[in-house]
Amino acid sequence: MANFESLINQEVQANSNGLLIVDENLNPQRLHSASGWQTLTNRFDQQQALLDKGWRCSLSDYHWPTDFNTDLVLFRISKEKAVVNHLINLAAEHLKPNARVILLGDKSEGIKSYAKNAQKRLNGDRSETKLGGESWRVELTVGQTSGAPLDDQHYPQLRDITQVGKYLLRSKPGVYGWKKIDSGSQQLVERLPHMLNRELPIGSERVLDLGCGSGYLTLATCSEASIITATDNNAAAIHATQATLADAHFKAEVCLSNAGEELASEYDLILCNPPFHSGFGINYDLTDRFSKNAARLLAAEGQACFVVNQHVQLKRIASSYFESVELDQDTGNFCTYLLTKPKR
Repeated sequence: MANFESLINQEVQANSNGLLIVDENLNPQRLHSASGWQTLTNRFDQQQALLDKGWRCSLSDYHWPTDFNTDLVLFRISKEKAVVNHLINLAAEHLKPNARVILLGDKSEGIKSYAKNAQKRLNGDRSETKLGGESWRVELTVGQTSGAPLDDQHYPQLRDITQVGKYLLRSKPGVYGWKKIDSGSQQLVERLPHMLNRELPIGSERVLDLGCGSGYLTLATCSEASIITATDNNAAAIHATQATLADAHFKAEVCLSNAGEELASEYDLILCNPPFHSGFGINYDLTDRFSKNAARLLAAEGQACFVVNQHVQLKRIASSYFESVELDQDTGNFCTYLLTKPKR
């Protein structure tokens, strides 16, 4: 795989103006900012890192920035097809004829198919350069008229996913596993009465849904009496959770954060299904971050309930932050844990 950050730095240096699209696949620490460039991201942690590096940065669920004009878009392709097609559609809608779109990615990630489809949408020229290995650089131009929109699965639109008790779970493309309830999260909800030694729903306690996704854990666990904070790093997830919990008439603060680092309150109960994928790769450091912040945010007598993939060594990781890390159930796919007595 090519060093895409290095390639982006070369493109930025060679062009005085442009819009760089950033998702979780890039490391902002390796990017060199330029005064004529702006970034667009849907990730809170990426925005903070980009701002620290001196970039202008717009954070949203991939809405085109209204205060920036350019004739060049640079995009290291995302993992999710709907996201890539949505962003190509945006470029077709907002760029003028003869503007350029540069895509970077690997053949195994679908770069060749995206290149062909993007050319049909932008209705201009296409050139492809092999960067070594499976990595490619694709440059496209915008034609005088646009082709038919690519299938982005109606990216901006929330839709009803399933009933959760008497409530309705809503989600959208851009949220991990958005079309269904995550199996690990479902296992955690099923095990919670045993782990907490009480029936659901939770009453008037302070509850933190750490990495909330579409809000399923809150919806399946809490009641209208619960005092809820739901947080995620992804702007699409925040949008979905806000809609889900508002429809359920839950009292909830829904906010962007980097694994809870920006939060300061103490919570009686923390629910967490921490991610271990970061873009096209696996990042077990995320488990450490979620565990560390859960210990910091949990009340002394509180309970943190985690579910992780069986291959994630949560007991080893979380024992640095909790006196007690108890395995509740190992199904062969997912493991549920009860974490108590946070180390101060």
